[in-house]
Amino acid sequence: MKKIVHSIYAAAFSLIALAACDLTTQPTTSLDADSVFSTTEGGDKVLNGTWRYLLETWNTYANPGFGATLRANDAMGMDVAVNTNYGFRDHYVFTAIYGKGGTNSLSWTLAYSTINNVNGVIAYIDDAEGTEEDRRRIKAQAYGLRGFMYLHLASLYSFAIDKDPDAVCVPVYTEPSDASTEGKPASSVSEVYAQAIEDLEIALELIPQNYSRSSKHKIDEEVILGLLSRATLYARQWEKARTYSNQLLEKNNYLMSESEYRSGFNDISNAEWIWGHPQTAEQSSPSYQFHYLDTTTPDSYYYSFNADPYFRDLFDDEDYRKSMIYWAPNPAITPDPASDTAVEIWMRYAKFKFREGEGLLADLVLMRTSEIYLINAEAKARLNDADAINVLNQLKAARGAQTVSGISGEALLEEIWIERRKELFGEGFSLVDIIRNQQTIVRNEYPGDEIDYLYTDDNGVEHLLKGNPKGHRQVYFPGGRPFEPNSKYLLYRITDTEERENTNLYSRYPKLSIYSEED
Repeated sequence: MKKIVHSIYAAAFSLIALAACDLTTQPTTSLDADSVFSTTEGGDKVLNGTWRYLLETWNTYANPGFGATLRANDAMGMDVAVNTNYGFRDHYVFTAIYGKGGTNSLSWTLAYSTINNVNGVIAYIDDAEGTEEDRRRIKAQAYGLRGFMYLHLASLYSFAIDKDPDAVCVPVYTEPSDASTEGKPASSVSEVYAQAIEDLEIALELIPQNYSRSSKHKIDEEVILGLLSRATLYARQWEKARTYSNQLLEKNNYLMSESEYRSGFNDISNAEWIWGHPQTAEQSSPSYQFHYLDTTTPDSYYYSFNADPYFRDLFDDEDYRKSMIYWAPNPAITPDPASDTAVEIWMRYAKFKFREGEGLLADLVLMRTSEIYLINAEAKARLNDADAINVLNQLKAARGAQTVSGISGEALLEEIWIERRKELFGEGFSLVDIIRNQQTIVRNEYPGDEIDYLYTDDNGVEHLLKGNPKGHRQVYFPGGRPFEPNSKYLLYRITDTEERENTNLYSRYPKLSIYSEED
């Protein structure tokens, strides 16, 4: 029987090759398990190094760390109209992930290298010198990070759990492994979700109640409750999703103000951010993602993640988010108000911006309180809990949107899902929601007829200019196939190397039949 090889462990071949470092120091690459786990301080270094590896390992310029999967998830959705020049173009047309390259292979390597490293923490931290409280906290954070990775794998490598709970997903590893470890069979989607939830529930039990983190990249009780809320919602465990999101909102129900919302989604100190990745001048690689997300400031470069023009129609006129979405040319050019020549314009969403006066820096958001409101509302709607509409309306009111009344059932769920699209635009949820709800992608081409748009010059003077509007250009799957739910083009894929070297891979559950279809 062949052994599992570098398809999983190439980036972190056991703990010896781990970049065990603090987020503000250079990595150390010469640590062995005996020395690193002799103290709880060493366990912390492993966690910090693993986190840095997960968020900052590059594949190509299009793939800066785990954030690349979040960007890909939105590029493959309904509401982001990726421009024709740079950044996630192949994801947008559904060939990148299906072709198994780039972000697809990066996702696999990041997930399993992270899992292997935290498996080491879980296995060895109990014998580390230090306080019992520190050992429990470190172990809880390791379980939390492993649960996060298995949630990522469960939600993107197989279809919705209610479509077929026994469908093949990915292998589950819970002990440290190396290149001599025999490859495990892929588990079912329900089993991978169960592993994610079990890990997170253990983390919740272990995390000390008095733990106060020094940075929002560290996993604490709020992060664990948020991940449990997310995982149980995706796994259709409505009661648990309601319970965990209730618990989190009892601890933190802050919704940011309009001025905070308009400030650029670039600052981890925002009180609505539960979890994120901070950036500094010395450590700023993941900030590169804002070159795709920031479509309104000249310092950005790619301006890739424009909004579908029809997306703006989802917002009420009173909703301040609507005023942040507008037609504009490339921010790096200055249109000539005296010219009658129409320039190319896109629907720009001024949600993400590099921080002013700090160069090309921006923190990355991974979880916000608003998501928990939406999880809570959806779980309650599924349970016919009358409070669902109240929770949804709290978020709507905070954004200046019209509240809703007199709806329930599917109509209320549809309203919640639309609100998720509006509120979480660009934060990496689009593809997951499409898969878990077995939805069909809806993209409509925008007429290319010349239109007038409002341009404000550097002096604050407004001009009505001519523009050639751009919107969705890919409105079908490859080969002209119409969009449909549960398509093979939506799923992340097990890598070729894993399929070739792990002969146990499909010994329990067969490979999805959709991949045997002619392309």
